[in-house]
Amino acid sequence: MADPLGSDEDLLPSIRQLISSIKLTLRAAGSQTTALEMVTHLEETDDNFHRYELVKYIRGRIEEVLGPLIEEEIERRSLDVQSKGGEEVMVRMITDHVINDQASLDLMNSLKHCTKDAVDRLIRLFDEEYRPVQNSMFGNIPGMYGQGGGMPSPKRNSFCFSDDSSSLDSSFNQGSYTFMNQEHFATIADNLAPDKPLEMRRETLHGLCKLPPSDILACEHWDSLRSVLLIALSDSDDILAETSLHFHARMFSSNSHHVMREVYTGLVEHLTEMFTDHSAKISPLRDGVDMAHHATSVLLRKFRLMNEFNLEIPTYWVRFPDRFLDDVTESTMNLLVTEPQGLRSSSAQPLITPLHCMAIVDPRASWFRKWMHGNYGRTSVIRQLERNRSLVEKCVQQCMDYVSSDDKSCDVSRVTDMLDKHSLGSSHRTRYTESEVDYLYFYHSISLLGCVLMYNDGYKLFPINVRDGDVSVTELLVSFVHILTERDEPSLKSPEQNGFDLASLVTEILKFLCFTKSSCSLCLCKDAIVSELLRPVHMWLMRNKACSDSRMLHIADVLSTMASWEVGRKLLLYGEKGSWVKENSSAPIHAIAEYTKQALDGKLSSSLCMQPSRSVAGAFLYVCRQLYSTCDGLLVLHRYGLHQQILNCWRQVCRELELAGTPTPSDAGIGYDDDNDDETGGSGKQTSSKTQEADVMQAWERTLIDNLLNFASTPKGLHLLQQTGAINECIAYMYNRSARKLQVSKTEKFGYGSMVTQVAATAPGIVALQRTGFIQAVVHGLWSVLECGSDGQPMIRPNPISVEPMDRMAHKFFIRMINMFSAFPALYEILASKPLPRKDAYSLREAPNDVLGFIERLIMVDSDAKINSLFNYEQSHIFGLKLLTVLTTCLDSLLLLETQYHIWDMLLQGQECNRNGESVIMIDMLSIERNHILVRTNVIGGPTERILPPHSLQADNSSPYPWPLFSAFPVPKDYTPSLPRSSSIKQENELSKLLGSNVPVKTASEAQAWLAKCQNAFVTCLSKKPQTVTNRLLADLLDQVLSNQLHIPGNEVFQLKPCKVSDIALKGQKLPALQMLGVKMVVRYGQHLRLLSNSNESIDNLSLLLKTCRYYLNSQQRSIHSNMRCLEGEYIGHDWFVSTIFLLLSGNRDKAWSMLHKCFSVLSSGYLSMARLHASVHIPYDVAASSIHPVFYRTSHNVELILQTEVPHVYSAFRMSGYTPSQICQQWLCQCFLNYLDWPDISHYIALCIIMGADYQVYMCVAVLMYLQHKILLHTQKQQLQVFLKEKSIEGFHVADHLDYMQSLAKKYRSTVLSDMSNLSLT
Repeated sequence: MADPLGSDEDLLPSIRQLISSIKLTLRAAGSQTTALEMVTHLEETDDNFHRYELVKYIRGRIEEVLGPLIEEEIERRSLDVQSKGGEEVMVRMITDHVINDQASLDLMNSLKHCTKDAVDRLIRLFDEEYRPVQNSMFGNIPGMYGQGGGMPSPKRNSFCFSDDSSSLDSSFNQGSYTFMNQEHFATIADNLAPDKPLEMRRETLHGLCKLPPSDILACEHWDSLRSVLLIALSDSDDILAETSLHFHARMFSSNSHHVMREVYTGLVEHLTEMFTDHSAKISPLRDGVDMAHHATSVLLRKFRLMNEFNLEIPTYWVRFPDRFLDDVTESTMNLLVTEPQGLRSSSAQPLITPLHCMAIVDPRASWFRKWMHGNYGRTSVIRQLERNRSLVEKCVQQCMDYVSSDDKSCDVSRVTDMLDKHSLGSSHRTRYTESEVDYLYFYHSISLLGCVLMYNDGYKLFPINVRDGDVSVTELLVSFVHILTERDEPSLKSPEQNGFDLASLVTEILKFLCFTKSSCSLCLCKDAIVSELLRPVHMWLMRNKACSDSRMLHIADVLSTMASWEVGRKLLLYGEKGSWVKENSSAPIHAIAEYTKQALDGKLSSSLCMQPSRSVAGAFLYVCRQLYSTCDGLLVLHRYGLHQQILNCWRQVCRELELAGTPTPSDAGIGYDDDNDDETGGSGKQTSSKTQEADVMQAWERTLIDNLLNFASTPKGLHLLQQTGAINECIAYMYNRSARKLQVSKTEKFGYGSMVTQVAATAPGIVALQRTGFIQAVVHGLWSVLECGSDGQPMIRPNPISVEPMDRMAHKFFIRMINMFSAFPALYEILASKPLPRKDAYSLREAPNDVLGFIERLIMVDSDAKINSLFNYEQSHIFGLKLLTVLTTCLDSLLLLETQYHIWDMLLQGQECNRNGESVIMIDMLSIERNHILVRTNVIGGPTERILPPHSLQADNSSPYPWPLFSAFPVPKDYTPSLPRSSSIKQENELSKLLGSNVPVKTASEAQAWLAKCQNAFVTCLSKKPQTVTNRLLADLLDQVLSNQLHIPGNEVFQLKPCKVSDIALKGQKLPALQMLGVKMVVRYGQHLRLLSNSNESIDNLSLLLKTCRYYLNSQQRSIHSNMRCLEGEYIGHDWFVSTIFLLLSGNRDKAWSMLHKCFSVLSSGYLSMARLHASVHIPYDVAASSIHPVFYRTSHNVELILQTEVPHVYSAFRMSGYTPSQICQQWLCQCFLNYLDWPDISHYIALCIIMGADYQVYMCVAVLMYLQHKILLHTQKQQLQVFLKEKSIEGFHVADHLDYMQSLAKKYRSTVLSDMSNLSLT
């Protein structure tokens, strides 16, 4: 039979690791029997047991050899198992069979043989290293402790295995450990004195190495021992010096901080003396470092031992006293700044310094990085550097000298390939030249300085005084960047390569400085640094000189890391002291964008420089992507048309891939001479080359589509993406990555959640999501959480029964559904004109595939067949009702669901069916939720204008639910509080005086002056006495304002045209059912406010007003050929702005039309009325065909733009929750804040946008979000942000209270926001 192990394995390292790891456990054992017992139960007591290499090896061999045997037995015997008792019998039988199988026996014998061989070799090595010293003072030590002096040393037995003996019987031998009293330590110190015979010193030191470290340090003669041990370290006898070094290394294994401190400071003191002693032979720097030279080799071994301690000690020093840390850091710093005696003479040649040695041993200064990592160690290190800045000064001086010199032309790649400290002194590398050592010194210095600058306390050490003056942080980093931009290093590599070359190191350090916001802001966000970094970009744009691809990749890597922080983005967009309010044409982003655009377009090649590779273009495109994926970045980059450039490149690559995929005769291997072997081999190479090229092209295609997709991160970017016509491909790519749970990018902190929400807020976006299967996947996932999986497989372990109406996993899908379907354009595009898929019966595992099926199965549960088809009826139905609650917060969505699916009838029927024998509606979870929906959807009103019943019972046991339940309309009066009638007494204020002056306006200048007075009076009255700004006053004011605005030529954005249509013609037309239902709801709201009296008359008047507006706007609309349902005819929703004006004028249709007729000519109407710009001729055809309203890609985009700067915590909360400000703002604005604000504030909002300007719509939303900041942050933590914003009214918010804040925003942002909202003709 073959060896079960497959091959001989050397278990010696694994056994040595195990013994080293458990040495403390073995020392704690009082006897061999106790040690055996402790090792036997090691798995129970050692948490790292399964991490040991020996355990891993044995387990792997068992799984490899016995695993198939066990599986075979299980398959053979599983058919006979029918009960739990049968399983136990089967396990016992399989175990017996496997243990007695020949393969198991062979495996055991093989493991024993390999382990025995390894232990025997380990014992031999130990005996060779620690051979007992004969005829020395240690030979009499046993006798001193009462043992016979002639007793021979116990001999180690050979390691052997037997079934009856323990594996520890022959491996534990403590005969080499001795115990001494204090007098003998004095004898040892005396025997180690330099005047003693060499042989005695050797034997004494060998014996001392066998004593426990704790006993040595605890002796009273440690000071004497310490001095003679240091003398032994520098002794001319190699054996004595080597043994002393070994003793110091062994002492570091002690767990006593006192031992480690004494030994380490002693070693450092010895090294310091080596450099300060005039008699010490320190090699000149010009001779380099020759590892073949014994003295040099020993010196570097000592530094290596010190460095090993420095690398390990940060793990433990937090447990030690502060003095330990201070002594270690102080001694180390003093050593590193020590100058050899030869350097003190101006005529002397430079000598090797301690820093040179450390650079050779640890070129990356890993020890210093570990020391600075924790706050405990960093505090002590910084304290030492503040006391003595010589170390930082030496490093800075070395860096500045190296960068400024032009003769450092060593073969860097050859040096860096041999920098591994374990290869020092090996046959592969024995000597470093002067230039190489100097380079290593510079490499170590730049690594150390990068770590210093990472922290604020290190930053405060600068400026540093060097030979040529003070050096600031900026000057130092500019010199670092100069290495990337100017110096031609032969080993320049790409960032992906793990070399030790200088360019990679500089890139790593600059990226390391970007890991924290503070270091990025303090160190890198400077114009001088970025200007130097972009020098190759400017040179390439001017066609002066081309840099290598690897250099450009390093630069792009640093820029992308900077752009991952807000401070870095702002620096790239506006410069160090710039702001997005004022354009800066010299900002770094312009050079980056232009370079990227030309690189994509292929226009950067010239006689002096070649076209950048695709990898370089992709790297710089990624930098641009990090910027245009934000609102302020897109504001700057919009002019470069990168979306169109990326689209063109992507289409070109797709065409190339299609051509590459087309089979040709050469691809098929068809030739005229089949006997030609050379041609056949060439064809194979050609095929391989084509496959490689296709892979590269596919990777480039994915890069382009990925960067194009990220335009969807902002509302305006999504609009640009839709304009490209590639939105379906981008969403398919996003779905593919999301399904595989891939990260968005290397710097993106969140997933695709907010991007999906952004996309789902538009009609084309939701269509793209539906086509890719994204919606179907969400519905299937939701169904598997609520009911059962689509595969129908039973669960091995059922989920625990949740005590909450919605558990954590269901809540996750609940939020996803809200994000996708809470916007009316998306919901209409999915549901319009589609009936529910009703059935007479449903199978238990029949899962819905789309939103219609979900609504049918979980919301419209109105039959026994649907109830019986659900495993968890109450939990699933309550999920559907809660989702319906959120969906119907959008009034247009409510109208759509009611007119198509009659949700009110379903809810009322459910309440009726829930009556008990006494005809009382029973209170349960479902009836409470149905009652809430019925009240919410039938009663319009702000926070004080209606009373919404809660979603749950109250804490009062006597009356847990005091609100009435009902099963027929109208809604009980308990939910509609009585509102006071507005005062009919006319109150004088500045506005009424201005309107009462009746000064005729004839010219544009007079109109401009009147409007300025009106704005001031409006602000004053609204701020000081908002109650005096009544409906009647606002109606007169708005009529006069609109008339005067039309006197100014620039204000008539849309041409004012006459509207000639008779009432008879209008009455012959019919409004859609959705709009008629909206009319009835508005009239009910007007009656509740006591603004309207006669219900039927008001319904007729509002219907005629809506028909008049529709007739007028239809004349300014174009026919659009599109697959979008929302573009098939007139505007699909209810015009809530027209209804609001109707209420403002107390139901007077003629006055309302007169005001609306004039209002439809000014800019504000395009943003207040969603129907105004629907398929309008006033916007480009492509924009109109996108079905994305300017309220989304202009107003909402500007809200996010300002929010990111003014209220960053709120903006971050939206990002974390996967929601977007644009979606909730779009809902607020489309329904004119109905259901969110009280009527006075709604009327003030309308007046504000018309009188002060359309941009106040943006400032209004920002002010609301600013007001809700605390609640937004609170509900973000609860993962309820979407539900809170959509369900809750904005309690306590009044327009008058925030007018000053809105005016302050206007002063800062109006030049940008208003110009963007005015340019409707631009895409």
